[in-house]
Amino acid sequence: MFRKMKLFNLDCHISVIADLKKIFEDLGHSVTSWSISGHNWVFNREPSKVDIINQNTWKGINKNLCDAFYERYKEELSEYDGFICTYPPVFSMLYEKFDKPIIIQVPIRYEMPFFNNKNEWNSFNDYLRTNIDSGKIIATANSEYDKKYFEFFVNRECELIPSICEYTNTQWNPTKDTFLFYSNLYPDIINKEIITHKKSIGKYSWDDISKYQGIILLPYNCSTMSMFEYYTANIPLFCPSIKFMIELFQKYPNHILTDLTWNRIFGVRPKSIIDCDDSNDPNRYDNLEIMTKWIEYSDFYNHESMPHIIYFDSFDDMYFKLKTTNLNEVHDRMKKFNENKKIDIYNKWEKILNK
Repeated sequence: MFRKMKLFNLDCHISVIADLKKIFEDLGHSVTSWSISGHNWVFNREPSKVDIINQNTWKGINKNLCDAFYERYKEELSEYDGFICTYPPVFSMLYEKFDKPIIIQVPIRYEMPFFNNKNEWNSFNDYLRTNIDSGKIIATANSEYDKKYFEFFVNRECELIPSICEYTNTQWNPTKDTFLFYSNLYPDIINKEIITHKKSIGKYSWDDISKYQGIILLPYNCSTMSMFEYYTANIPLFCPSIKFMIELFQKYPNHILTDLTWNRIFGVRPKSIIDCDDSNDPNRYDNLEIMTKWIEYSDFYNHESMPHIIYFDSFDDMYFKLKTTNLNEVHDRMKKFNENKKIDIYNKWEKILNK
C-alpha cells in the first residue's frame, strides 16, 4: 500500500531541490527544504535561518559540527522519514545519527569542501561506501559526468537521473529576433543583430529567456541547472561540437568549461589529492587528453538525455546553423522527447521512493 512520506532537505543550492520537491510532491510525498543559498531571491524568498550550519560555517563541516547539528535538531527532524541531499552531498553526514534513508542527488563534483584535504576526502569516501553498502544512502546524479566522477572515486554505483526543472513554468515562445549567447566568453565575432549576450540583459525571468529564437551554449561547466531549464522549455539549443569545444577550451581557458574541477577553480594542484588512477584522473586539468575524455560525458553531448541539440564546428558554422535551422521542427522534436523523458524520470524516482 502507498504511504506518503515526509522528507527533509538542507541545501546550499536552490534549483536542484526545487526540481526534486516538485517531482516528489507530484508522486504524493512532502518535502521540507531549508535553503541557505544566496540565490533565494530567484524564488522571491529569503534564506532560511539555520543554527550550526549556515553560509559561513558549512565549508568547515566535520564530525563535531555534525554532532552539534544532530543535538540541536534531533527532536525537530526525527519526525521525517528520510533526507535529501543535493548540494553539497557532504550534508548527508548531518543525518547519519538519525538512522534513516538518505537520498543523494549529486549536481556537481561531489567532494566539496574536501577537494584539498586528503584525510577528510578519504574519510568521506569511506562513509559513502559504508552507507551505500548498508542501503542507508541511495546515490544518484543528474549528469553522466557526475555519475562517472562519483563512481571513479567512490567505487560504488550511482544512478543517473537527469533534472527536469519544470518549476520555471515556461515554454519556448520566440518574440525576439536574436539568439541568446550563454557564456562567460564575449568573443569579438558576436553580431548584435543576430546574437544577444546573456551578460547584457541584466536580471531576467525564465519567461524572458524563452522569448529568444534559441540559445547558444558555450558553458562554464559540463552540467548546469540552466541547461536543464532551457532544455525542458524546449528552446532550440546550439553548442560547439566536441572538436570545436576542445579548441575553445584550449584557447579560452578562463572562460570555457572553467568549473570542471574544484582544483582549477581554486588554483590548486592539477591532480587529485587522494590516490586514484592518475591516467584518468578528472582533476588533471593540465592534461588535455584526459580532460577531453571527461568532457565527452557533458550533458550537451549525452544524446540519450539531451538529443536534438544543434552542433557547430566553428563560429562561421554557428552563424550558418543559426540562419538555416528549422527552429520549429527542433522545438517539436524536443517537446516530444521531453514528454517521454519526464515519464521515465518520474518512474525512476517512484521506484526509489517505493523501495
